[in-house]
Amino acid sequence: MDLIRKLSSKEDFISFANIVGNAYPGFGIETEEQKERFVENAMKTQDENPFVTFYGLFKEEKLVGAMRYHDFKMNLLANIIQVGGIGLIAVDMLHKKEKVAKTIMSDFIEHYRNKGVSMVMLYPFNPSFYKKMGFGFGTSMNQYRVKPSNLPKGKSKSNIRNIEKIHTKKLLECYTRIYEKTNGLVEKYEREFQLLLNNPKIKIVGYFKDDEIKGYIIYEFKQSHEKNIFVNDIVINQLLFEDQEALRELMTFLNSQRDQIDYVVFNVQDDNFRFILEDPRNGSNNLLTPVYHETNIQGTGIMYRVIDVMATIDQLKDHNFNDESCRLKMTIDDDFVEKNNGSIIIDFQKGFPSITSSEEYDVEIKLNIADFSSLITCTVSFNSLYKYGRALISDVSYLKTVNNIFSSDEKPVCLTMF
Repeated sequence: MDLIRKLSSKEDFISFANIVGNAYPGFGIETEEQKERFVENAMKTQDENPFVTFYGLFKEEKLVGAMRYHDFKMNLLANIIQVGGIGLIAVDMLHKKEKVAKTIMSDFIEHYRNKGVSMVMLYPFNPSFYKKMGFGFGTSMNQYRVKPSNLPKGKSKSNIRNIEKIHTKKLLECYTRIYEKTNGLVEKYEREFQLLLNNPKIKIVGYFKDDEIKGYIIYEFKQSHEKNIFVNDIVINQLLFEDQEALRELMTFLNSQRDQIDYVVFNVQDDNFRFILEDPRNGSNNLLTPVYHETNIQGTGIMYRVIDVMATIDQLKDHNFNDESCRLKMTIDDDFVEKNNGSIIIDFQKGFPSITSSEEYDVEIKLNIADFSSLITCTVSFNSLYKYGRALISDVSYLKTVNNIFSSDEKPVCLTMF
């Protein structure tokens, strides 16, 4: 008999370490010492972090698969909502192709539905695997390789300082102000920044003004030439700023590293980042047909899934969907969560939505839950889904209206790894 329960004993976590080590060889969980370190860290995380819990799937008391649940708060279109996250999904190699992963995902979704959560998210080991389960693509990550001298140089970097442990609270305050204004960002806590500042490989510099941090860069060094230890890149994993002044000084700081740094590597979820650069080329000298210079590489990562369509709409009842008035019938195809599968009618009045029991509507759209999840987070426009045959509309004269309802200037940004 299958049983899913919280991992509680050290023996549970040892079994988990063995499964993870085989499922992800690249994690380097091979020796007894490495396994012991993994077990200690996992147990400590569960004991000390109230928002993280490890669960396992047991067959006749034997652990055959396990996962880690995260309780998050996320900014969705300026509304703070509860969101579930899942990570470190691992299946015993002897039990592959026995629907262990599907059972885990079903429990994960049901777990958060029972808690009244309407949306979940994950980082996929295989995007197609999770898209079949109804997870939609989030914003892509763009990686730019930029010569430091190609970054904007301002008049000063006098307000840039190294961020140390004493600045943890101010760093959190800066992030929180940005989180409250940014679609997709997940709430962070002081502990997360403490862990970053305890990591000797991680460096953080910030822009200080009026005794506050108004922008910061989280980066690390990476040797860029295998035979020359003096040739290094700066790899930026987070760049956040509240105003142009903070950005200008942060860029000036990076520009000033040009004597020792080969490239600054930016990982950003912003398609328009190239506009800050005079020369956006990444140094590859690759040409795309016919004459397009390679500027960046792009990857898909974070995926979102609406697990309760009606609850999601209700949570956005105070969000103005661009002043549109329209009675919209929305038919969702969801073969993984039966309660989502079907139609609802949303009455938009001057942008504000409410679900109605009336059977009258102006226009109907049809799409699957994965694409709806990307649409409601504003990762993709309805026009694009319709253009590429991922959505249907009963009356094309309403295409502009429907597209405007689900439009936003901000795609969701996620800077939380789990």
